[in-house]
Amino acid sequence: MTAIALGATDIWKSYGPVQANRGISLSVAPGEIHAIVGENGAGKSTLMRVLQGIERPDRGQITVMDMPVSFSGPAEALAQGIGMVHQEFMLAPDLSLLENLVLGDEPVAVGRGALAKIDWAAAEAQGHELANRIGIDVDWHRRAGSAPVHIQQFVEIIRLLRRGTRILILDEPTAVLAPQQVNELFNLLRHIRDSGTTILFISHKIREVTALADKVTVIRRGEVVFASNVADSNGTEIASHIVDGENPVIDDMTRGTPGAPVLTVANLSAPSVEKSHPLHDIGLTVHAGEIVGLAGVAGNGQVELMEALFGLRRAKGSVTLAGLDISGMGAERRRRAGIGYISADRRHEGLSILGSIEENTIAGSHRQSPISNGLWLARSAVRRIAQDRLERLAVRFGTLRDPVGSLSGGNQQRVVFAREVAGSPPLLLVSQPTRGVDLNGIAAIHGILRDFREAGGAVLLVSEELDELQLLSDRILVMAEGRIVGALGADADRREIGRLMVMEGAGA
Repeated sequence: MTAIALGATDIWKSYGPVQANRGISLSVAPGEIHAIVGENGAGKSTLMRVLQGIERPDRGQITVMDMPVSFSGPAEALAQGIGMVHQEFMLAPDLSLLENLVLGDEPVAVGRGALAKIDWAAAEAQGHELANRIGIDVDWHRRAGSAPVHIQQFVEIIRLLRRGTRILILDEPTAVLAPQQVNELFNLLRHIRDSGTTILFISHKIREVTALADKVTVIRRGEVVFASNVADSNGTEIASHIVDGENPVIDDMTRGTPGAPVLTVANLSAPSVEKSHPLHDIGLTVHAGEIVGLAGVAGNGQVELMEALFGLRRAKGSVTLAGLDISGMGAERRRRAGIGYISADRRHEGLSILGSIEENTIAGSHRQSPISNGLWLARSAVRRIAQDRLERLAVRFGTLRDPVGSLSGGNQQRVVFAREVAGSPPLLLVSQPTRGVDLNGIAAIHGILRDFREAGGAVLLVSEELDELQLLSDRILVMAEGRIVGALGADADRREIGRLMVMEGAGA
């Protein structure tokens, strides 16, 4: 009887001076769901690349079905039954789900080589058989790019099962799902486990780990620091090991006291550009001293709406900021009018990652006095103002001239906030504020948002983390298919929010 489905013994992996994995050992039994948790940069992704054959360890041994193995690439790992569903799905969006299912491993009816013909009837029969086996329904003729995100994820899983995957690795699989879709995924994973497939589940959501996994391993700074049966542990203990015994406060449920309207949007619409989602007749209001959360399954227009409100995307309709009509203004004028903007893409839009901490901190106000005299930057003023902004938000850094990319994800995000809240703008547009940020960083950023609200600022907050929206928001708007389809209190039932996210009975 097989004792170890997938194992790692004393795995070391470095990238130059950075030691990503430090003697990691891991043992996953056949037919179990094993959660791998840890902060960003802990070494989880490196370990998964080693187990999947993408990276070769500097030293150490991988075991599959009790046998030592060595992989020169992911094809060899797949041949041993190891498959991985990445956060960014690997489906070709313009092909059908059926074409994606068999891509690279098509059943052939007749002929060989260039003369071979694909047996599409056999392919569809295989698809239906696999889907029925795990209890889901798939329209195999639908174009992949138009399929709901959870169906795309299911097809990724089915494709790997079709190719003989016995060990399934899932990297943050719930990040883009509504609550109901998370439940469907968990039911599917339990079904697959009960059918004999071993599952590694990488996540930072402790509640999901305790709800789904049989065992949990915590990795911190490249080392295994905790491993346990989930039934023998609890969420508090797991979190404590993730952050090395610290106890970040991330459950403050205080609410704001709304004042006068700051942002008023009416009849806002925008066309699709380069496969982006169109916006349809958006109307909303955000008041001073209020955080309004915007919930929705990823790709339903949330990013496009934030870009339109900041002036980065052309849109029709009315946008008013504290009584001033800014509908015809571009991004620079809207910033001067009093909008701070936190992009969802910190590394490519929120920061100049090769620029210095100082440059990133004063960007946007570099033309204003006393930073500039109209022709040149006043270096002493630049240093003084940058230092002051960073100290106010407790950014940890070496020197102002260090590249901002040398900071941790949490401190990079604090730099963005330090820049955007400088001058106390009346409105802050915030997208995915804690993406790629560790638990202590999350607590700090939540505190920044609450402080901004308490000082009378208005916040429109987009997050794919429903827990985060309910924790921070005073009200929640739900977006689906480019429309606002519901408005709820922050304490609304998660199932009701999720129902609107997937447009069940939304009437839109």
